[in-house]
Amino acid sequence: MQVPQDTEFLDEADSVQPPKPKLSMVLGLLVLAAMTFSYLGAYAVTSALANAQMIPPISRDHDPRLRWALCSFVVIMTLCGAVAAFLRLLSRRQFQRIDKMLDADDEG
Repeated sequence: MQVPQDTEFLDEADSVQPPKPKLSMVLGLLVLAAMTFSYLGAYAVTSALANAQMIPPISRDHDPRLRWALCSFVVIMTLCGAVAAFLRLLSRRQFQRIDKMLDADDEG
């Protein structure tokens, strides 16, 4: 019986990669998180502050909380998109630098 070398295990471990997350799942989770935080900020926090008499109660005739929730949702999604675009740009630049280093090693 032949005992495998340690390098054989490492080669097999390097070739197995976890599947990439699906874009729809990632976007769905992002939307769910943005909706949750916008609801908490607009409705739950405002109601808690009004119940604690730290702010005046919201009038039922003119309730701005829906507009606050929608605005905060848009802001959160925009910020997440901007951060994602920035990180993608940063990642692309880093990969280009790595490729240049590898090309320099191949030439030298």
